[in-house]
Amino acid sequence: MAPDVAIVGGGVIGTALAWFLAEAGLTVRLYDREAIAAGASGRNSGIVQHPFDPVMAALYRATLAEYGRLGSATAGAFGLASDPAGLLYVGHDRAVTERTAASWAEAWPLSRPEILDSTVLARLEPELAPDLVACRLAIGFPVAPAAATEAFAIRARAAGAEIVVGGGESGVSVVEGRVTGVVRAGIAEPAGQVVVAAGPWTPEVVDPTGTWRPIRPSWGVVASLAIPNAPRHGLEATDIDIEPAAEAGLPSPGSPRTQDDKVDFSLVPAAGSSALGSTFLPDEPDPEAWLAALRRVGARYVPTVAGAPLVGLRRCARPVSRDGRPLIGAVPWIDGLWVAAGHGPWGISTGPGSARLLVDAILDGAAKDAIPAALAVGRFGEPG
Repeated sequence: MAPDVAIVGGGVIGTALAWFLAEAGLTVRLYDREAIAAGASGRNSGIVQHPFDPVMAALYRATLAEYGRLGSATAGAFGLASDPAGLLYVGHDRAVTERTAASWAEAWPLSRPEILDSTVLARLEPELAPDLVACRLAIGFPVAPAAATEAFAIRARAAGAEIVVGGGESGVSVVEGRVTGVVRAGIAEPAGQVVVAAGPWTPEVVDPTGTWRPIRPSWGVVASLAIPNAPRHGLEATDIDIEPAAEAGLPSPGSPRTQDDKVDFSLVPAAGSSALGSTFLPDEPDPEAWLAALRRVGARYVPTVAGAPLVGLRRCARPVSRDGRPLIGAVPWIDGLWVAAGHGPWGISTGPGSARLLVDAILDGAAKDAIPAALAVGRFGEPG
């Protein structure tokens, strides 16, 4: 039978949507062409982190609430720590670090920014390079990359949602401006409404003509390393640039010429290994081709990264919108079609909160007004 809502995409947003809608009493069918958590939701660096951007920060706070509810529902099978692990913005320029701390103190005082010089850092994190200065923030919850997505999928099934994996690419069927279901392997399967949460491939599902492309893939390579005495804090270079901005993630004039110049530094603690990043690449990379550059850049901050045993290597396509903020809500030109995608590197940090916004709008038309205009699906125009 046709479900009330069909969802395209089995990442953290799609599985959260499936649970929220099913527990509200709707019939739900979720489709993924490959597997649950096959994309960035299962291959990220593994940290739930507070964004600086206020629009994204609101989604983050809503996400923490949903993770708390998920932890209660799974009886301990999933959960975040009660307190953040802490994030260190590390660099070699004290003035830049002081500006970073001042910005966080003004915008988010509860992050409790503090400047740590090399002497304090040597006691706090002995594996750091000796010439660094850091801004410490009371944020960051390490979590296994796919853990939340898999837990949401379990809860969705328990609530009655159907999850269909495989069968190739999915699309949507539209008749006279109204969505009628999902097309999978050339066969139309009816549904009352459709939500597309397919990450960087969302525009292709919504508009196969190719004229509407507000989201594109930004590829990341992550190396899992067994680092002796690994840092306990999450680490990022002070000058890393992952916040929303115009044409987010696109190469700037005078773009880097060497491979090392295309690598930013981040290191996230995890059980048995640490996740080393970060890259923001326009084309799908060969992870092995980037390992040496990741190590070289990482060793400037944590010298033991250079020779630490490799545990695993992965790549993922982050769905980045033109302004770095997600698209959440109804598709203006197709009745019954919804989108939740474009979260960039913030998927596990803001996705479940986005799912809650969208579910409220589906269940109650008046709740559409609660979705900020900054996240509107139509803000980049319509196809054609």
